[in-house]
Amino acid sequence: MLDEIEYKSIAVGFPLFTIGGLIMGAIWANSAWGKYWTWDPKETWSLITWFVYALYLHARFVGGWRGKRVAILSIIGFVAVIFTYLGVNLVLSGLHAYGSG
Repeated sequence: MLDEIEYKSIAVGFPLFTIGGLIMGAIWANSAWGKYWTWDPKETWSLITWFVYALYLHARFVGGWRGKRVAILSIIGFVAVIFTYLGVNLVLSGLHAYGSG
């Protein structure tokens, strides 16, 4: 049951993050700064997070992974999300950050 809840949550959240986070963020960045992508730490870690969840969905659909293996991927994805929103701001330096890393 938890595996299905996890899968459905990621299946809904992944396209929302893709469209709302990456694509619309790039469009906004272009209108604000004149570039769609600048490889800022926040942008880079957002892309890493996207790749982790893409790997999760790929492993589930193509590899047939279930249970513990995809649960580990979802935990890695969640850690990446937390680092993207908090760690980048506090530890790394860049356009989106407050740290001086």
